[in-house]
Amino acid sequence: MFNPRERLTNFQNGVGALMNENPETTKALMGFVGASLTKGVLTVREKELVAIGISVHTGCEDCIAVHTYKALEAGCTRQEILECSGVAIMLGGGPVLGASASLLIAALNEFEKDFAGK
Repeated sequence: MFNPRERLTNFQNGVGALMNENPETTKALMGFVGASLTKGVLTVREKELVAIGISVHTGCEDCIAVHTYKALEAGCTRQEILECSGVAIMLGGGPVLGASASLLIAALNEFEKDFAGK
């Protein structure tokens, strides 16, 4: 069963381990990720919504957990995230519907409480 909090924690711990064991490659990749998600013409919120759409389209469980958390952290609403998922479903069909209906909904239900009232 998909546990979004566990996936997020395992991802963060795994990146930390890779930073220790393969620092040059991991730092380079994380630098690229950081640069890609920094505010530019698009806001961080908008970039995280793009990441949500791509995450559900690829069905990457770690990506869905991480970017759902980051999108909520950036101030995205549940409805914005679900509408973004809807666009991904339009382009990807049934498999993306499946990832959205199970993985994305579970991640939203788990992480929304972290940002309630903020």
